[in-house]
Amino acid sequence: MNILTSYTLRCLRKNRVRTVVTLVGIVLSVALFTAVAEGAASGRQYLIDVAEASVGPYHAMYDELSDAELAELKAQEGVDRLSTLDSVGWALAGDPDQVFPYLRISSMGEGFSSLVAVRLLEGRMPENDHELLISDRAAPSTGANLKVGQTLRLAVGQRESLDGLPLGEHNPYLFEEEQLVDPVEGVYTIVGMYDRFDNSIEGYEMPGTLVLTVGAAKTTDHKAFFTLDRIGDTYRFLASHTYGGSSSENRDLLLYSGVSRNNFLLRTLYGLAAILFGLIFLGSVALIYNSFSISVSERTKQFGLLKSIGATNRQMRRTVLTEALLLCVIGIPLGLLVGCGGIGLTLRFLRPAFDRIVSLNGAENVSIRLALSAPALLVAAGIGLFTTLVSACLPARRATRLSPIAAIRQSADVKVRAKEVKVSRLTGRLFGFSGTLAAKNFKRSRKQYRSTVLSLFLSIVLFISAFSFADALRQDVARNANQYASDLIVYPMQENSPLYLSREEREDLLRELSQTEGVTDAAYSGVLGGMNTIRFPASALTETAARWIPQEAGNALCYPTVYFVSDDYYAELCGRAGIDPKAGQAVAFMKMHAYESDGMNTAYTVFNLVRDEAFPLEVEISWDLGVPGYVLIDSEMAPTGEITTYVYYPKDADYEADGGFREDLILRLGPEDVLRKQKLTVGGFVEELPLTAAREDFSLYYPISMAETLVGSEEVLEFTFYFNAERHAATAKAMAEKLKDLDMENQCTVYDTREGQESTQALLLVLNVFTFGFIILISLIAAANVFNTISTNVALRRREFATLKSVGMGDKAFGRMMRFECLLYGGKALLFGLPVSVGVSWLIWKAVNNAFRSAFRLPWTAMAIAVGSVFLVVFATMLYATGKIRKDNPIDALKTETL
Repeated sequence: MNILTSYTLRCLRKNRVRTVVTLVGIVLSVALFTAVAEGAASGRQYLIDVAEASVGPYHAMYDELSDAELAELKAQEGVDRLSTLDSVGWALAGDPDQVFPYLRISSMGEGFSSLVAVRLLEGRMPENDHELLISDRAAPSTGANLKVGQTLRLAVGQRESLDGLPLGEHNPYLFEEEQLVDPVEGVYTIVGMYDRFDNSIEGYEMPGTLVLTVGAAKTTDHKAFFTLDRIGDTYRFLASHTYGGSSSENRDLLLYSGVSRNNFLLRTLYGLAAILFGLIFLGSVALIYNSFSISVSERTKQFGLLKSIGATNRQMRRTVLTEALLLCVIGIPLGLLVGCGGIGLTLRFLRPAFDRIVSLNGAENVSIRLALSAPALLVAAGIGLFTTLVSACLPARRATRLSPIAAIRQSADVKVRAKEVKVSRLTGRLFGFSGTLAAKNFKRSRKQYRSTVLSLFLSIVLFISAFSFADALRQDVARNANQYASDLIVYPMQENSPLYLSREEREDLLRELSQTEGVTDAAYSGVLGGMNTIRFPASALTETAARWIPQEAGNALCYPTVYFVSDDYYAELCGRAGIDPKAGQAVAFMKMHAYESDGMNTAYTVFNLVRDEAFPLEVEISWDLGVPGYVLIDSEMAPTGEITTYVYYPKDADYEADGGFREDLILRLGPEDVLRKQKLTVGGFVEELPLTAAREDFSLYYPISMAETLVGSEEVLEFTFYFNAERHAATAKAMAEKLKDLDMENQCTVYDTREGQESTQALLLVLNVFTFGFIILISLIAAANVFNTISTNVALRRREFATLKSVGMGDKAFGRMMRFECLLYGGKALLFGLPVSVGVSWLIWKAVNNAFRSAFRLPWTAMAIAVGSVFLVVFATMLYATGKIRKDNPIDALKTETL
């Protein structure tokens, strides 16, 4: 060990506080880099695991391949693994009047389940060509009572139209216009049930459900699932090789693996990572640079003495860089350990939240974990080393520029003319002699003063910027959350159409389902299937609504959903709205949301439709009653908002073979034929979303007893049941069992809306933990920076304070002077920091606004926290530093040359 290295180690030991603060800064910065890098690597691996568990690890697939095309695909260079799903045939298992009556029997090729996720719900995998694995969609869609363990006698053949045209899985069911040809009867046993495949494998248009077997006779209709040697070549491979009827890619897996056609999305993700690394880098450089800058400043005289006895500029620079490397040797490994440990504990704590996020994707067995990535660790260590060396190089360069005499005299630090230290008389009058001394000290020691203000300035900007960034992300996630007011919804359906229930049947069903364990609130509503139009004076619109709602001849045009609810629930809504239920007036929910796109950005806003003082509001409503026995297939809307043409098709009429409509059966009607116009009164409004509402939108509520008066009959309404429950998942399961007991399992569907909302809430929790954890660590770096700068600057002024004490300055005057300095530090930093922070927040808002625009909000909370924290940190640091100074003996302090 040479003498300069020994000198560097001694300086580190003698200045322990500064050494520890610098070391803490390196550890925190490397830990943050590690947490971001490892968090991104772990999150990416988790998403890949979810995609593979829910869809499968295949990269792409071809559909409807012939034997020759399949053989050619297998021989293609770059294809790694390949397996097939081979069509066996179609079997009519359900009611032929259903829209999806078929079982689409397909044979799994060797290795199929290793490429495509077959998620067993019950039973086991098939082992021969007479064992079937059915989809959970099979029983409700076919109308057949299919269960595991059941034996079926099926006639398996191929679909053809009556004209002899072959029909595949992409052709809709033609009812009596198609037939099965070459059927082969066989006996099959259902050995298991699996969770329905992704839509890319089993399209929703398929007139049946996919049923799996193995070892069956192959046909010339194959689906080929494959992986490539390089996943990044997937899109290029699909573009240059066209086989079969169509192709598709495993989009989520490719995206999470960094392969996407949407380069803008990848740029956004990389930009996000760049912003995070930039914020960390800025805070780290500010802290570590100040530490080395102060270290060099306090050793200026020592450097002069070393240079006077022959030390070269290169040796001086190496001294500072050696100090940086010695701190990195300790700080970087500690930072890596702290970062990995911190992100590992965070991911473990958030595992239940992540599980809820992916619970709807069929990946319940996948849990997030810390995935150690050598490249991520090397990047974090490399950036940490680079940050430290950059922070040390600038002070080292400055140390070598001074001549030995200038360094020994320290004349470079004292170049002040009389005019430069003049202080306003107002300062003296307001703050006395102590304030004047503090102000003169700032003017005399501009370099130290500016470094402290710069540290505070960066702390403010970093904190508020990080807070604004996190707040913008949370707003975007929250505004896209599910907006259901109820926990559970039950849809009565028959043959894929709304099931009409009489009032007595509705009341009985509501009563039965309300008795399910856990139900706390229940209601039902009936709505018209068409679009209802209301007109009212545009002067009643709120200022925001006037910009969004179309207007015609002084009237506003709106299209509300009109709910007919039970008389009891209507009375409850009237009580909340403050109107008399006997008056028969509509109750309104007026909050609306709107989207506006300019091709790149989408604006989103929520607003009230009508001013409060406009109630009771007189409106004219046009009821869209439709035509009984007919199905609406098209309509036209004039620029005024008036629906001018209705095109209907007989509900029970036959389709032609090509799926088109017969012109001689089309019924074209004008508004006068299908609309009923009435004058109505909206008596008041409710603030909270009613239980029967599906989302925040303009809606009106009437009692079911008025349905006949308003729309002619209850039979034109589509009814839905809504419930709140303490334990929604358990209640949904129990409600499904009750529907089975009532023999209505194929007529009613239970939808758990709260499950989707909990997924969003879990995502918000994850965002909150990560963003606030990031904010806390950035704040710690900033606080350490401020502490290091102020405490060291105060320590460097020991002789100055000793001189003041020796000429009679008491503790009270000394305290006033230091408090005034704190006010100057904090005030100056806030004067510059707050406007810059607002500007950065605005830029973040503009960037995040590419997805959803909303009004820019000043980050008042973050600004208030920043103001309080700045003065708290400054005063606390000053108290710590001056507490040590007060203990000094003036004589000993005056003798001190260096720290």
